[in-house]
Amino acid sequence: MYSYDLSKLDENRIRKATLDYLLGMEFDKDTSEVIANTGVENLRENIEELINTLNGGDLQKAADVAHTIKGILWNMGLQEEGSLFKKVQLAILDGASEDIVKDLLSKALDAISK
Repeated sequence: MYSYDLSKLDENRIRKATLDYLLGMEFDKDTSEVIANTGVENLRENIEELINTLNGGDLQKAADVAHTIKGILWNMGLQEEGSLFKKVQLAILDGASEDIVKDLLSKALDAISK
């Protein structure tokens, strides 16, 4: 059984990293803030969905959601963190054991947590 306390998500660090990334790409401040806030919301929703799909045994859907989380993080300038979710996605698709997937997921979640 997978679980994650969403209150551990380090929203402030993620927002700040996203703002720094987008402002460095010459996005204006208002647009950057909207993208950062929307990204954090989408991240929360998709983490919850990933855990629910894993617990429900829908591995294809779980792999798809891990892919989505990777994309969200990469679009927010968090490539290293996104790459950890890519490892989760690939482990699921490769039929890795539940223990391996759980370990990879824990590492990925720790990377974006307080």
